[in-house]
Amino acid sequence: MSKDDLYSLFPASIRTKEDDLVAPEIFHSFSLANVENDRTLLTTILDWVDKEIDLCRLANIHNLLWIAGRPMPPRPIHQQRLLNREIFITERLDLHLVWTTDRIFLKPLPRFLLDPRFWERFLYCHTVPVPNGEQCSCRGRRERALGFLFSYAALMAHESDFHIAKEAHLIPEEVQWSAWRKAVREILGTSPIYPAIDPRFHYGELRLSRLNKIYFYWKTPLSGYASRWNQYGSFFHDNFALLASSTVYIAVVLTAMQVGLATEALQNNTAFQSASYGFTIFSIVGPLAATGLVMVTFCYLFIGNWIATQRYRERRLKWIKNDR
Repeated sequence: MSKDDLYSLFPASIRTKEDDLVAPEIFHSFSLANVENDRTLLTTILDWVDKEIDLCRLANIHNLLWIAGRPMPPRPIHQQRLLNREIFITERLDLHLVWTTDRIFLKPLPRFLLDPRFWERFLYCHTVPVPNGEQCSCRGRRERALGFLFSYAALMAHESDFHIAKEAHLIPEEVQWSAWRKAVREILGTSPIYPAIDPRFHYGELRLSRLNKIYFYWKTPLSGYASRWNQYGSFFHDNFALLASSTVYIAVVLTAMQVGLATEALQNNTAFQSASYGFTIFSIVGPLAATGLVMVTFCYLFIGNWIATQRYRERRLKWIKNDR
């Protein structure tokens, strides 16, 4: 594996932790023969791989994934089409196989996972020169990578799936069907497969709405797994649309109660009178309370976003100033 081959596996630019864009030019200045002895270079490569196959957010809620999906391989791509799901590309592995109404998110299969030389040098723990304390992270990295390949073995089970994936640019253009079948035999040849892959891939498709609820109620209060609202107008639209529907239902019930009170059978019924009185009070107080709750939630989100934006702005501008 030449350094040009390794360089070709990387993206055109990489975003750093400080949100700077850099080109992976470091690979033009290293000696491939000494890569195992160059700790800085090795760390850079492994950090990039970790970012490409990061599953921390799903690992944090692994015990709750049964709420969002079933412990079974994902259905093939042609079946996703039959379910009227459009393929949306994502480069985040923690959104891979996550679906919502009429769409499913899929991460394209990166070239480095299809290169046996890359696996041999950087993903087999016995060949990666890391201290004993880092063996666990090495094993986890391999499990995530193998689990990702396992998901594609399920997604591209038929030749029709393979061609759909190529049309959607989910796999490199140079990959052929015969080569993919050979790769799948090697992937599924790991027996048993489930102990060798990350626990996230014990589950296939995950429902986004339920992931949002898990994060909203248990992990990050009032903040979902993926943002539902890209602007405040959509926040008010969603919440007040629900409130308007509830108000219509309340109006129907109040009308029915009014008709009931006009009948002789219910006019003197104490229980119905009490229920009508209670529901009337609720119909007045309920919408007001719901509107107040929406406004309080909006204020919480607005203030939180404003503070986060200001902090990020100060930190970012300070970094840019010091980088000159």
